[in-house]
Amino acid sequence: MAVLDQINAKWGRGTLRPAAVAADPRWAMRRSLLSPSYLTDINQLWKVKAI
Repeated sequence: MAVLDQINAKWGRGTLRPAAVAADPRWAMRRSLLSPSYLTDINQLWKVKAI
């Protein structure tokens, strides 16, 4: 973080930023489009019954 702060101090605020921060808010992740965590949460697996 110290190096990141030094670069931003030299070249201007926002030159470098963590990847978690969206460059443009319009490109930020939309929670409504977030896929379910089927592979990480056993309780979200579909239940199928064969007849």
